Amino acid sequence: MTAAQTLRNEGEQGSILMLGAEAEYPYNRPPLTKAFLAGETTIEQMWLGEPDAYRNAGIDVRVGCRAQRICPDTRQVIDASGRRYHYGQLLLASGAHACRLDVPGAGLHGVFVYRTLAHARAVQQWIAKNPGPVGIVGTSFIAMELATTLTRMGLKVTLLDRADRVFPRIHSDLLSAYFLQRCENHGIDVLLNQNISRFHGRGKVAAIETTSGQSIECSTVVMAIGTAAQTDYLEASGIAVDDGVVVDEFLQTNQAGIFAAGDVANYPAADGQRQRSMHWQNARRQGQIAAKNMLGQRIPYASVLHYYCDFLDFSFTFLGRSDQAGQRITRGDLAERSFAELYLEDGVIVGLFSTGRPPEETQLLKRLIRDRMPVRGAERQLADPGAALDSLARETILILQGGAALGAFECGVIRAMDEAGIMPDVVGGVSIGAINGVIVAGNPGRAAEAVAAFWDEIGVLAPVPASDALGGAMAVGATILWGIPEFFKPRWLSPGVQGEWWPASWTSLYDPAPLRELLARHVDFAKLADSPIRLIVSAVEVDRGELVYFDSRVDTLTPDHILASCSLPPIFPWTTIDGRHYWDGGIISNSPLEQVLLRSGPDNKQVFIVDLFPGERPLPSNLAEVLSRRDEIIYGERIRNDAHVRELVHEFKDLVDEVMSAVEPDAAARLKQHPRYIQLMGAGGASTITRIVRDGSTKEPLAAHYDFSMQAIQRQRRAGYLTALRRLAAQGQAGG
Repeated sequence: MTAAQTLRNEGEQGSILMLGAEAEYPYNRPPLTKAFLAGETTIEQMWLGEPDAYRNAGIDVRVGCRAQRICPDTRQVIDASGRRYHYGQLLLASGAHACRLDVPGAGLHGVFVYRTLAHARAVQQWIAKNPGPVGIVGTSFIAMELATTLTRMGLKVTLLDRADRVFPRIHSDLLSAYFLQRCENHGIDVLLNQNISRFHGRGKVAAIETTSGQSIECSTVVMAIGTAAQTDYLEASGIAVDDGVVVDEFLQTNQAGIFAAGDVANYPAADGQRQRSMHWQNARRQGQIAAKNMLGQRIPYASVLHYYCDFLDFSFTFLGRSDQAGQRITRGDLAERSFAELYLEDGVIVGLFSTGRPPEETQLLKRLIRDRMPVRGAERQLADPGAALDSLARETILILQGGAALGAFECGVIRAMDEAGIMPDVVGGVSIGAINGVIVAGNPGRAAEAVAAFWDEIGVLAPVPASDALGGAMAVGATILWGIPEFFKPRWLSPGVQGEWWPASWTSLYDPAPLRELLARHVDFAKLADSPIRLIVSAVEVDRGELVYFDSRVDTLTPDHILASCSLPPIFPWTTIDGRHYWDGGIISNSPLEQVLLRSGPDNKQVFIVDLFPGERPLPSNLAEVLSRRDEIIYGERIRNDAHVRELVHEFKDLVDEVMSAVEPDAAARLKQHPRYIQLMGAGGASTITRIVRDGSTKEPLAAHYDFSMQAIQRQRRAGYLTALRRLAAQGQAGG
């Protein structure tokens, strides 16, 4: 449902068809174990959208329509009745089915699994006629929520599990003991280390027998022992399946045009391990990302396994994993229900249990898990429930614009930041900024030296006439006529390149082939993915006219990806990668700031933007200066003023706080653990933006951004260095 709505919100005009095997419109599953089972809500209240809303959005929803087969070669879906549906893009969101024990008596009346609305209705109707004790097999999240609701309904509940602790996914003896105590206080019996041998009864269940010989009287049994991905309809489709549908970082399968999301998707997590997530928050977010990628946006899905549970008289959140944690840190007091347990591997937080803690803290710890930020040495800070954690998750971002020879200014800025001990965690670059950026990311610890070496190599010697202006003009003229041997070559000096013999067939004026070799000398691209500095560069897909972003965390970057970001027409030709054609990203936006924040989160960031094109400049006095000023305005960075949006967000947060203050305290505490509350109310520390702007107070020589003479490069480097020093000093960040 989320994917279909996102497609429409993104402007998709084509037909959208949803096929669903269940007989109901898409509905919210979490209430099935809570309010719906207790008879406190209706299916209409659980719908994710009214039928009219789908029709108004042009989304055709067909319920009771089970997909039987997928044919990727003909792009068809065949349903159980044999009807064929043609697709351009296909999303597999078939979810999972509940697992069932294969033991004698499993087919007796009164023995259920619990996953769908039909299951919930069947249990409801059965209990209404058979209100005796209930046995629940398993101590999973669903099992504990079922136990909570059935206990509130006045039924005697017994939980049985073959594991040695409750909530075995959490792997915490401390929390297991606490949960057991809570169960005892509420009259729930818990039997651990128990395997079920059979169910007894004549026609309907009367007792559960374990392999240890125990017999537990019950008139209802619910199996809550896990799920298996619903993939039987994919047999012979050629779609890779391994505990779910195997997808890449963009939620795409091994078949063109086919994506998967939700409980059925087996995706690569932030720590490199593959996993399936059985939680609505994951399904909702994956639906959004999959829809955008179906439209060609190439947004990676980077999230943390997220579970939320209402258990008896409190709620909690569990993030990530804890199965291999070598270290555990507790924060707060479990008795006061303001508590967190952190799970660490090799100095990195990989999992979190949290109840009653501030949403800001939970959101921040989630970011630490997702980005695998090292926290070694901060154990005391993590254990102090009153200590702020913003500093542990604060990221430094460097944004480098495109601007041809003006990129030497960025070289000076990088030197000043290096001397100040400021190393970026993320670099976003466009065009020449992508070149500088990849050298920074590819040379952590010696970025300033490496970038300077690059500029030394491409600088050209120019005659030194009486005036700098004349010298610059002569250097620009030489570059236009002869190119730069290590950087690019004119077409007229090698007209046979790519078979383009005549100017009428040229698609560019210069050939940038030498740049590939130059980049390979300055960057080890094979090691780029392992660099502690993440690189994000932009390009424009020529065919679609859309911005595309290449990310070193998810893409295997090569010199061609950097070249794509530099392919400014008509100077350079488009760069072709995997059959797609790209031009310079600066055509649409000369800064990837928005995309960097989208991928890494907008909060708790220290952002440095190098602005190569001054916002202010004296009025031009001739046509050449008019054209130069036009380019400055087009390519200048524009940071959107989001003051109004921020004010609106604060107003909504204040309103939510007022509403929560009027809610009964225990209910409010549970609501504050809800994933959506944490996401919306848990904004981290404030971000700062430092702009390092090239001076625009005086007029510049014509075509200064094409002056690659050593003299001009040295001037720009010096200016960038001094400007950055002044800006950093003003903020108290300058080095010695």
